[in-house]
Amino acid sequence: MDAGHAIAADRRSGDRRVRRVSLHYPERRSGFDRRGIESSRMPAFQTWIRSIADSPARYGLIAAAILLLNAADLLLTFKALDRGAVELNPVMAGLLGAGDLVAAVVKIGVAGLVVLVGWRMRRYRRVVEVSLGIATVLAVVVTYHLVSLAMH
Repeated sequence: MDAGHAIAADRRSGDRRVRRVSLHYPERRSGFDRRGIESSRMPAFQTWIRSIADSPARYGLIAAAILLLNAADLLLTFKALDRGAVELNPVMAGLLGAGDLVAAVVKIGVAGLVVLVGWRMRRYRRVVEVSLGIATVLAVVVTYHLVSLAMH
């Protein structure tokens, strides 16, 4: 080995990943940027969303609503299918083709996973907004099922 290769090998022999000085400062803010914004100046919707994110009990109500509405949607779907309706959701139609139990386990399992992830990330504004959106869509779907059953 010549002298040039020996010097290069010496420089590469140590662990270069060891940091001597770290310039990384961890983020201390959560999903809501609270710097300089007083809740009295914040729009009402944002204040409401923040109050949900700050209260585990309030977010728990949303999570429970998602689970209950999802279960109601599943039961009302089974009832509608027994009366001759057709499943319009292609994913659920495929799962129902595999069997009612498979469809129920997947639907409830996915809802449970969504609620669990939402619970762990509830301090973030977007997660609260998406959770409220999911609960609203499920409420509309369940209302649609109930109106359909009442008309037939």
